[in-house]
Amino acid sequence: MKLYFSKINKIIFVVGLLLTVFVTSFCYSQTNNQNEVASETLTSKNVPEGINIASVRDEDISRYVDDSASIIGKDYIKPIAACGIEIEKQGGIRVFIKTQSVKDLNDGQLKADALFSDWIRSIGIGKKGILIYAMLPEGSAQGKILFKAGIGLKYLITKEMGEKILNDIIVPNNATNKDGKGFLEGIISIKKFIVDELARTTQRVAKESKTFGLWEFLWSYKFFYLAFIAVFIFIYIVFFVERCPKCDGKLKITKEVLKEPGEKTLGMQRKIYVCEHCGFTRRKKEPIYPAGIQGWIMRITGTRRNVHLD
Repeated sequence: MKLYFSKINKIIFVVGLLLTVFVTSFCYSQTNNQNEVASETLTSKNVPEGINIASVRDEDISRYVDDSASIIGKDYIKPIAACGIEIEKQGGIRVFIKTQSVKDLNDGQLKADALFSDWIRSIGIGKKGILIYAMLPEGSAQGKILFKAGIGLKYLITKEMGEKILNDIIVPNNATNKDGKGFLEGIISIKKFIVDELARTTQRVAKESKTFGLWEFLWSYKFFYLAFIAVFIFIYIVFFVERCPKCDGKLKITKEVLKEPGEKTLGMQRKIYVCEHCGFTRRKKEPIYPAGIQGWIMRITGTRRNVHLD
């Protein structure tokens, strides 16, 4: 009997040990999950709305940010890369943020020029690139930030605009937060400007590519055409309508053909003007041009030959 109970005790001990290990591991995993959720929640507070960092892979980060000087907080690295991905996706423009420790700011300027020259040629998107280069001298907390844009953006991003982004957004935010948040705010400003400019360009192109409607065009200038017709009628009445020189009455006009026009020769007709009011009469001879193209040629060249009356 004692042997039987000793076996049961051993089985109970092993089962209890297994249950203890299982419960401990379960509680530990739940604690880790809560910590991860809390960490993600904490990080998400630092990410502005509209920025999706879930799709940012580690290998994508190096395309848009290189924090060699370690002045950008880790919570801002992925949001910066996410903005860079979105800008390149929507506008075909690469934005690259580079931080570096240098011995002297003057040497850093030369390094920035060399880096930008090599980088802008390597991106392969028509030199549509923006470089934000931060130099931090060794042993100093004060550095310098440069803004450079490729020649493919000379009509989109101006030098004044770059200086405004640096002086009004990046530098003040970095001075206040001291964790690199200014770089995130700067790339968000660039993103907003590029997206807005692309929207304006799309609307402008849509308006320019709108199909031409003759009726809409004529209707939009209806008052101009009505005024033109009124002026034309007035000029025609004043200068071209024959009026009686005595009583200013209407003249009745009859025509009498004196000679028929030939294929290449002019004809002749007589116009008889008679005033129905006062009886004034006047006669006037005029040439008759041949029909067709030959007649129009003779009208344009002013031919007056070969008019003979028997």
